[in-house]
Amino acid sequence: MNNFLTKYRLMSASLLAILSTLTGSQAAQATRLRVTVENLAPVNGQGLAPIWVSFHDGSFDIFDVDETAPRYLELLAEDGITGDPGNRVPTDFLVDAAAAGLDLAALAAAGPESIAAAFAMSAAALNGGVQDSLFPDFIRINPFFAGLPVGEKISIDVDFDADPINNQFFSYASMLFPTNDGFIANEDPTEIPIFDDQGNFIGADFVVLGSEVWDAGTEVNDEDPASMPYEVSVILNGGVDENSTVGLHPGLLPPGSGGAVDFTINGFTFENADFSAPGYQIARITVEQITVPEPSTILGLLGLGSLGLLRRKKS
Repeated sequence: MNNFLTKYRLMSASLLAILSTLTGSQAAQATRLRVTVENLAPVNGQGLAPIWVSFHDGSFDIFDVDETAPRYLELLAEDGITGDPGNRVPTDFLVDAAAAGLDLAALAAAGPESIAAAFAMSAAALNGGVQDSLFPDFIRINPFFAGLPVGEKISIDVDFDADPINNQFFSYASMLFPTNDGFIANEDPTEIPIFDDQGNFIGADFVVLGSEVWDAGTEVNDEDPASMPYEVSVILNGGVDENSTVGLHPGLLPPGSGGAVDFTINGFTFENADFSAPGYQIARITVEQITVPEPSTILGLLGLGSLGLLRRKKS
């Protein structure tokens, strides 16, 4: 019996050591946030490129109206390039994309200029902010590089261990397809609080309308297939520089004018892609809090397991 008690005490000490490690890990991951994006556009409407998201202190301002778009916004709005802060892009996708004509060297060069890189070097990141991207499995190399087709939704879980009082805001950004440099994003970095001033979770659930689509002002809206990424080989090839500023997007060219709504690409049409139509819905975005097991729960489970072992030894 004494030998068994000695072994049991050693086992208990080991369990407590393991628990202390788990406790630190669980405390760092005590808040898990689920971001879901659903494409609400009508059939043959707008697609969404990979969606960049972040949780931060309100200091990371994606863009300002009537100001020149930062380089990272140009990359996002014209080519759907966000960077890959959450390592969401599968290696086999890049291999297939390269085989289809994507310039991987140009993509790699764009990485340090992406919004993910800009956020990583920002005061918001230094203050505990986190970022990620939604890179859907629905992506197909042909006929176009749209991440989230009409009617589909995608979710990701983000572990958030920053102080929620000082990092209470949510931001998002994504290219619209087919457009030259149209995108959706929150212009005000403090527009979407997901925690209140006391650090309590309040979440988010909102719909982005067509009337809220932005124009980066970096590329002329000629809606030429040669300048819009219908295929990955067009990415980073660029269109006609506009040298303007960010503002609300006027919408697509009208039917019959040779614009995007007249296109048929590999059997796909976009007759319902003009988001300037009244009541046009682009996307629904939600942020929820997901329950994570607390350290006390783990302690209870370990304790029950130890007691069970002790009873079996006694019997």
